[in-house]
Amino acid sequence: MVAQRTAIIIGAGPAGLTAALELIRQTDVRPIVIEASDTVGGISRTVNFNGYRMDIGGHRFFSKSDWVMDWWLQILPLEQTAAGRQATISYRSQHRTLAVPPVPAGHVDGDKVMLLRSRLSRIYFLRKFFDYPLKFGVTTVANLGPLRFARICASYAWAALFPRRPELSLEDFFVNRFGGELYRTFFKSYTEKVWGVPCEHISAEFGAQRIKGLSLTKAVLHTLMKAAPTKAPQSRKHVQTSLIERFLYPKFGPGQLWE
Repeated sequence: MVAQRTAIIIGAGPAGLTAALELIRQTDVRPIVIEASDTVGGISRTVNFNGYRMDIGGHRFFSKSDWVMDWWLQILPLEQTAAGRQATISYRSQHRTLAVPPVPAGHVDGDKVMLLRSRLSRIYFLRKFFDYPLKFGVTTVANLGPLRFARICASYAWAALFPRRPELSLEDFFVNRFGGELYRTFFKSYTEKVWGVPCEHISAEFGAQRIKGLSLTKAVLHTLMKAAPTKAPQSRKHVQTSLIERFLYPKFGPGQLWE
């Protein structure tokens, strides 16, 4: 007799559950997922508190990989009444039509679907709301005030001329791409509240993974492109995921997919 092969997977987050499901689908390996908490989904879970669903982090279902997009839609298909057989995802004022696969056989639960949603992320600062990611339009500049905005521009110019080298910490990463003033204004307190760790103690690689190639220059260019949209097609492979404007989202939050 051939012994049953077993894979031990640590953590029932998105990566662990995806690995387990793919092992079941494509191999004869029996996965065993070990999770320390009583819920699945990791930081992509949705907490149900007294009937109110709260996401642990604002997760958007958008990938540059068609394989990943199709994988999600196999589990939670797009809500057919809203989008028919196609869906349009928007980014940098460009649009891409997403082919929707057929609804899986036996799928009759109208609650187990993906919704198509427009992004609205904002930071409350100085008793005012700021778009996130930052959009350097007239409203943002007015909210910051002329003095603070001038300091942001000056510190960014300084960072561009004299970047921190070597780039070791997340603080170095942010300062090199946004300047010291903007880092202290928005990114420092926000990041430390979310992760509970000082930015100088977080690796710069974390920033590269989270926001990839986004910088103040690209945020400004993104704003200008929205003000003057072009009809030229743009490949999704070259889009910064932090600038996504329309995306898929499970009906009951990101945790629904992993549950």
